[in-house]
Amino acid sequence: MCIRDRLGKTMVGTPLDVVPYIRGVQLVLIGYNGYTKGSRFENDKMVRDEIIRAVGRVRSHMQNIFDSQFKAGNIEIARAAKQCMEECDYLIEDVQKSVSGMEHAFLSGQRSPSNRDLKKLIKHDHEVIEMVTKAVNIANSAELSTATSDGNAQQLTMQTTQMVTSCKGFFGARANVLAGLKQKKVKK
Repeated sequence: MCIRDRLGKTMVGTPLDVVPYIRGVQLVLIGYNGYTKGSRFENDKMVRDEIIRAVGRVRSHMQNIFDSQFKAGNIEIARAAKQCMEECDYLIEDVQKSVSGMEHAFLSGQRSPSNRDLKKLIKHDHEVIEMVTKAVNIANSAELSTATSDGNAQQLTMQTTQMVTSCKGFFGARANVLAGLKQKKVKK
């Protein structure tokens, strides 16, 4: 079964249950087509770049909170923001150094990805991008809370840290999805 992406390219045997995930990622990443043949490296890079960009936004919000709260003498909130910035840095580093999938060469030890593998990867990408987007929204609320003195800025800052940490762990699980693509099954 094939469907077409926004540019009219036929997507390789994409099951219909993956279409919502592809569309969800396409809302954020224009040109994403669910790892069609010939564009797998580009799609992988686009997903990783979007995660880095979104985490950079979280870090920027936390930097603003840190600066304002440190100047105001609110050391607890400043400390919480600093901790979140460190988690953002760790996540960005993990994404930059992560394994890239789909390095398939003739006579290599790698097998071609199946539709099942691609489905797992597409779903995982969608979920990671959703998590990072939630972290951006919470960070934005935390910064707004410090600016207006409404709500609990420290609690929102700690929630942002928790979301970034969860995203870091969840993104790390992507390596397990890609690891399934690494080895060909050796027939004996």
